[in-house]
Amino acid sequence: MRRILQHITLAILVTASLTVIATSCNNDNCIGNGSAIPLAGFYNGDKQITINSLTVYGIGAPNDSVIINKTSAKSVYLPLRLSTNSCKYVFNYNTEDMPNDTLTLGYDAIPYFQSHECGAMYKFKITSLEHTTHAIDSVLIPEPMITNADVVSIKIYVR
Repeated sequence: MRRILQHITLAILVTASLTVIATSCNNDNCIGNGSAIPLAGFYNGDKQITINSLTVYGIGAPNDSVIINKTSAKSVYLPLRLSTNSCKYVFNYNTEDMPNDTLTLGYDAIPYFQSHECGAMYKFKITSLEHTTHAIDSVLIPEPMITNADVVSIKIYVR
């Protein structure tokens, strides 16, 4: 009986040691959002507002380009593509009395090495901006370097 307990104890020690070794070599130390995606917020003056029944989609984007569909939104992520240096988005307000607005962003993709665990990533520098003015009054980009920080990087002021 004593011999069986020694074998069980040894097996438990070996298993615990292997678990410690395996978890210490784990590469899941890349914490946070790895994607640099600009977050666009909607404003009226200094106050962030909610747009009701908003649909946003990309023009010329592959596959399904609908980002949000008939949703109330204070902000929306506008993904950028590495295969081109500009993206165009349509803002459909889903009302008959308000035509769609478009927003075109020109940008440079800048690769950088984040860390051994995370590898290489991209950040984007906004180089140009165009928009229509149906419901959009103006657009402000406080910081043109888009990183993976979860902050509003595009302020869309609506009428």
